[in-house]
Amino acid sequence: MPSSLPVPRPAEPGPATPEWPLVADRFRLRPVAPADAEAFLRWRSRAEVVRFMYQPPWDLPTAQAKLSTWSTAPFEEVGDVLVLAIEVDGDVVGETMIKWAAGARQAELGYALHPDVAGRGLATEAARATLELAFTTYGFHRVYARIDEENAASVRVAERLGMRREAHLLENDQRDGVWSNEVVYALLDREHARLA
Repeated sequence: MPSSLPVPRPAEPGPATPEWPLVADRFRLRPVAPADAEAFLRWRSRAEVVRFMYQPPWDLPTAQAKLSTWSTAPFEEVGDVLVLAIEVDGDVVGETMIKWAAGARQAELGYALHPDVAGRGLATEAARATLELAFTTYGFHRVYARIDEENAASVRVAERLGMRREAHLLENDQRDGVWSNEVVYALLDREHARLA
């Protein structure tokens, strides 16, 4: 029977300095850089990708501004976002992110891939590595993902990660001018430790 003892963590997540890049068998994760703008534009400019992010497709100036901001942003307190590039064979093909959320030791997980590399398990593997970073390096207690109910691929990723479905929110936001529903998946540090 698994232990129900809490996993030791600091009282609050604190600034940490991971050794970048994080290297896995099929990809590398590293903080984004301004030079990644054109790569991000390859999926962030596609309506079928950003529709579930509740934002319009990007143009090049938007990509350049976002990557410039993200690459220099701190990750030290509530509201800060750490955006990571997913590299495969030297090409940036996707992103993951950890957003420091309100509440005691809470964080939000996000992930997106270029459609050309989707369906190969890469999103799950990169999101799993990002969860590991959130729990073990930054010391978060709970990590959650907010997903549009119609985004079946992202729901499958959350379920493969062992995240629990915690909520089903009805018409809590608008996508393309139409009310949409959202599901929330989450994982606690002790649950993550059991899955590792």
